[in-house]
Amino acid sequence: MNSRARSGIVAGVDGSAHAAAAADWAAEEAVRRGCRLHLVHAVNTGTVTLSPRTGAAVTDLILREAEGTLDEALAKVRAAHPELSPTGDVVPRDAAEAVLTAAEHAELAVVGTRGHGGFASLMLGSVSLRVAAHSVSPVVVVRGGGQVGAHVLVAVRDERDAPAMHFALRTGERTGLPVLALHSWSPVVADVGHMAPMVDEIGEEARLHTQLVGRICDPLREEYPEVGLETRQVSGGTAATLVEASRDAALLVISRRQPAPHFGLRLGTAVHAVLHHAACPVAVVPL
Repeated sequence: MNSRARSGIVAGVDGSAHAAAAADWAAEEAVRRGCRLHLVHAVNTGTVTLSPRTGAAVTDLILREAEGTLDEALAKVRAAHPELSPTGDVVPRDAAEAVLTAAEHAELAVVGTRGHGGFASLMLGSVSLRVAAHSVSPVVVVRGGGQVGAHVLVAVRDERDAPAMHFALRTGERTGLPVLALHSWSPVVADVGHMAPMVDEIGEEARLHTQLVGRICDPLREEYPEVGLETRQVSGGTAATLVEASRDAALLVISRRQPAPHFGLRLGTAVHAVLHHAACPVAVVPL
């Protein structure tokens, strides 16, 4: 096992407005964390099918243009954040693989909702989905718009969400924002014939969920005394609840519960929904 410590933030750039928003968010976070920022611009040069000489010339042109795009992104970061000394690489490979490789030992990977490729009507691009599904480090998917939220929102299902809670609370420490832990649940149908639980059974379920949230959050209040931690329970679907709640949040933090297979984008329903529809940046924390 590689025990190399994680450090720094990696952000994917490609010259698009969405990537520019991601780079700016990543730069601000790097300043808050006091860590390095590394930009990655991937270009796929493997599809050139010309003569060797012409193909090499086209490849060189593609790489020079990519260097120009990267230099522009670095210059914007330096101008906006002179306290940073960002680095960057042009990587001749698939964009998602380039970001995933660069982020293997990073504290955080940051990507935009979508880049130049794909259909403009899509809310989220395939690169962002793949990075969120496969990254071994937390991933923040940044949606443009410059929303200034009132708090950090974190989805809490059970004790396994401790890493997401810590991520949210550390973000609250750095930003000075309070944290809202949102726990949603659906009542168990007690009487299938009537398709509705008894009122007293709903009350018992609510009490058990209150106890669950308390077991998770009460110790964290002592661990993060400077961060205001509020809890909220909502009876209803997790995905819709989180998307609606994201309208008032600066960041939504959610767990990715199982590793995705090497091929495919197996993400939980709630994660998939908030990545597509949340009104604020989304942090996906692998468990």
